[in-house]
Amino acid sequence: MNYMLRNARLLCLAPLLLIGTGSSGLCGRPQPRLVRAEYSQSDAVVIATLVKIRHIEPKDIQDYHLYTFEVEQTLRGTTPKRFVIWDENSSARLTFDLLGGRKYLLFVKRWQPSEKGRDWWTVDGCGHSGEVSKRKNTLQQIEHLSGLRGGLITGEVTSGQEAIANARIIATNKIDGKHFETKSGAQGAFSLHVPPGEYSVQVESSGKAFDADDFSYEDPKSIKLEHGGCAQIEFVTAALGRPN
Repeated sequence: MNYMLRNARLLCLAPLLLIGTGSSGLCGRPQPRLVRAEYSQSDAVVIATLVKIRHIEPKDIQDYHLYTFEVEQTLRGTTPKRFVIWDENSSARLTFDLLGGRKYLLFVKRWQPSEKGRDWWTVDGCGHSGEVSKRKNTLQQIEHLSGLRGGLITGEVTSGQEAIANARIIATNKIDGKHFETKSGAQGAFSLHVPPGEYSVQVESSGKAFDADDFSYEDPKSIKLEHGGCAQIEFVTAALGRPN
């Protein structure tokens, strides 16, 4: 079936394939998600057309949707020509509507199911995925990444609901042991430029110990950065987890 005919048939089915996902109440931290970070930490970034939707209602677990996409252009990584996005019908569900026959910019990661043989993928509902026609600025930012040198580690340091200023952030290269340091600002935010490589990141502040927030986008124990790459980390005082 040629491309135009396939799209015409899908558009005729549009009323059946329109899904109103609403807004998500569960996002990674810190916010907002940076395009640079989501791009570099995704397994793949593609422009793809939605070709099929299935709604699955298991007996004893939360229902979910399976969205089948056909790749038109690959911007990063690799996926099958046709791949499936798993989206649970919960507070973490996708935040944009999905319409058959439309093209979407998708930042995807492999999903790790308990069942074998399911090559499913996931999308961050709080990130920059969405219909291509509404993601022109995102695509422009992606184009500029190729000209950036080094990597960026950025995030926040908090204690409950309060920001922690002047905390010492230390990034250690896991291969050569070199250290790179900065301090958090008045609002607890920090940014640290480092050469490409794999890093561990820790925070030091007098009388306090820190862990990654339960919903931190990246794990500070192991961060891989390429030229133009970025990692976002949320640190909180130990044992607090995510603030309420």
